[in-house]
Amino acid sequence: MTLLVAIGTVPDWHRDAACGDLGKLFASKKPDDVDKQRKVCAACPVRVRCAADAAAKRKNQLPDLVVAGQTRAEHLNGRLVNARRACTRCGEWKPLPEFNPKKRGKHGRASICKRCENARQRAAYQAKKTATS
Repeated sequence: MTLLVAIGTVPDWHRDAACGDLGKLFASKKPDDVDKQRKVCAACPVRVRCAADAAAKRKNQLPDLVVAGQTRAEHLNGRLVNARRACTRCGEWKPLPEFNPKKRGKHGRASICKRCENARQRAAYQAKKTATS
């Protein structure tokens, strides 16, 4: 697999990237190769533009490669830590880890925060418990 196939359309600034001719190295997921990939990225003259490009992509568009010195999982984890959204129940803005994972939700998270979801489930349990007694 070539790097071009893995990342799709290549931006103009990529011709100056240190990884441009290293498709085989960057297609590998072996721990030793990942360390080598990080070293190449550390010395890259366009690393800042590469990181900005990776940050602008949706999670399903990120290649499963080392990009700007980080793996796909590290990019996504950084987004989860820094991203925020409003709970549709309480209206408070909270970091994404405060929301339960949900495949079809925005950012892969539910729209109701964990605290509100737990309160909703407790109320539903109590209502069901009193209805059957």
